[in-house]
Amino acid sequence: MSRILSSFFLVAVFFNVALMARPDSAHAAVDRIDVQNRSLVADGASFGLVGPYVRLSGRLHYSVDPASEFNAAIHDLSLARQDERGRVTFSGDFVLLMPLNPERGNGRLIHDVTNRGSMVALGRFNDSRGRTAARTSADMGNGFLMEQGYAVLWTGWNWDVVPGAETLTIDLPIATLADGTSITGTVIGEIAPMSPATTAKHVGMGAIGYPPARWNSEGAQLSVRNASDDAYDSVPRDTWRFGRSVKTDAPQLTLRDPAWITLDTGFEPGRVYRLTYTAQNPPVVGLGLAALRDSLSFFRYEARDSIGTENPLTAQGGALPSAALAYGHSQSGRALNTLIWEGLHVDERGRMVFDGVMIDGAGGGKGSFNFRFAQTSRHFSPDIELDFPTDFFPFSTIEQFDTISGERSSLLSEARRLNAVPRIFIVNTSTEYWTRSASLLHTDTLGTTDIPPDPSVRLYVIAGGQHVIGTSNQRGALVHCRSPIDHRPVLRALLSHLDAWVSLDRAPPASQYPRLSDGTLVAAETFRAGFPDAAFMRTPIAPLSPPSLDHGTQFANTGIADKTPPTRGVTYETRVPASNEDGLEVAGVRLPGITVALGTHTGWNPQNAETGAPNRLSRWFGSLIPFARTVTERNATGDPRPAITERYISKDDYVTAYAEATLDLANQEMILGLDINPMIERAGLLYEQVLSHTPSDESCGFASVQQ
Repeated sequence: MSRILSSFFLVAVFFNVALMARPDSAHAAVDRIDVQNRSLVADGASFGLVGPYVRLSGRLHYSVDPASEFNAAIHDLSLARQDERGRVTFSGDFVLLMPLNPERGNGRLIHDVTNRGSMVALGRFNDSRGRTAARTSADMGNGFLMEQGYAVLWTGWNWDVVPGAETLTIDLPIATLADGTSITGTVIGEIAPMSPATTAKHVGMGAIGYPPARWNSEGAQLSVRNASDDAYDSVPRDTWRFGRSVKTDAPQLTLRDPAWITLDTGFEPGRVYRLTYTAQNPPVVGLGLAALRDSLSFFRYEARDSIGTENPLTAQGGALPSAALAYGHSQSGRALNTLIWEGLHVDERGRMVFDGVMIDGAGGGKGSFNFRFAQTSRHFSPDIELDFPTDFFPFSTIEQFDTISGERSSLLSEARRLNAVPRIFIVNTSTEYWTRSASLLHTDTLGTTDIPPDPSVRLYVIAGGQHVIGTSNQRGALVHCRSPIDHRPVLRALLSHLDAWVSLDRAPPASQYPRLSDGTLVAAETFRAGFPDAAFMRTPIAPLSPPSLDHGTQFANTGIADKTPPTRGVTYETRVPASNEDGLEVAGVRLPGITVALGTHTGWNPQNAETGAPNRLSRWFGSLIPFARTVTERNATGDPRPAITERYISKDDYVTAYAEATLDLANQEMILGLDINPMIERAGLLYEQVLSHTPSDESCGFASVQQ
């Protein structure tokens, strides 16, 4: 075991001292860094041999050249106001964590791309909870990233994030016509209520949205359809209004909040409502991607900003990073997909701003990050929210011909043209195959042929994993209890592998994902036919199969949609991971909770009938459907899966088998040694809770121990 551990942590002692030259002001994408706060993290607690960490926060002031070839992909950039230098300026928040003594760090920088303004990496790698602020011991969780010596950067990039105490925001310039006239355009909002309501939000999660150009516009339209239908019916304009309805002692009050609409007849669960209206003054949304690029470029390459302020990483004996990594989960991962696809990971000097990237839980999509009136906080799920301008093709990292669009491309086409292909880990769970079209990353667009990843890419799929990590004591709106599978130990190991690949050129483990060729990736009907058949199990009808969308003739070149909503075309064919007789997936990274199981873990979980859309899957959660405890219980419920007592003689027998599976995974270098004992301890607790749970108890407290 010591040999395994040393190979993982060897990367922590290598870094290079880079040239500390003052940047050329003609290419200074970060004009100025304004550090407004500096404080010790966790009251000065020491993180292993690295010691205490310091937190710096403030604003980054950007400027970009509209004439630069490296900014050509940013739509509407030429319509933003320019300063006397002919550059477009804007600013956004940043937070930087770094060792108090820079010489004790590992010399690498991680840019954690914020998700709707919130930090992600501390939750995914450090096991911290909630929307972390990176201040307290609780925020630091188990301290993994700090004990490894990483500097961690967060920057604001989403223009539509609701400002809050801990969210990172950005102020982007507005696009106007050459004569200064405001630009208007049609915007779409969509609502899929899960319970009756008279007022509902029509924008993405945590978003401010676009206000209507005219508050009482007659041209705004609300339409509705059933969850299973495609055709919309119009809702009379005099029955709804913009604003949020609030109950008071007096007559009902409607607050002037453009992110909400109020419907007199009420929103019905299970139906999908689509709002279209005219908005004005679009920000140059693609500059948010430029902010990701240029913030990382500054901390990676520049010793000082344009006015001579020192890069914090080079202060007090520090050095510029020897390597930079980027990490994004879900929306943030889709942003990184888009950044690379657009070639916006290369700065104005032609430098690739990161050496390695981990794209986690993004599925096959990109997102609403670079076109006129884009809504960055939108997300996509089966049967709803598919009418927004977004880009699905290209999916794969190897160039392929798309028979649907008639184009030949890949996610890395522009990166290859620029000779700037980073090393990439693409990590998905089972959930992304059901709700985010992940199979299209490695099949053709008809779902008939395997397409292997580019040599610079590794694909890892967490068998039976779910999009987010977390359980609940109650089922809520879902049919099954949420899965306790916790794949953060795998993420920690994969980060170490990515770092070693970038820093030491040490090849990572081979890709692990389901394939058509060996029958581990199948059509939904094949999956259902092979899944255990029991009355208490609800299986999904179909995964998300995104349609091709026609936004009009201008959209591809200008980012301007002529058709809003777009015309739907042929559907891309998606596939899902196959399972065995226990309903457990057979391909991908199989954690001990899958190989030594107490129940069926899935990446999908249907909504219940009360939501009005029982065929709709949860966007984020999988299921734990426990095995019967005894043969008698199994026979009583008609469960075709062997009971727990048929699988394991005792708790000790189960824990021993689990421990062997854990050690095997460590020997495969898919988890770190530091995670072995905690995983085994949690397995014993889960066994006790599952064995004490009766089938008549609908609560989910038994699944609260993450495995």
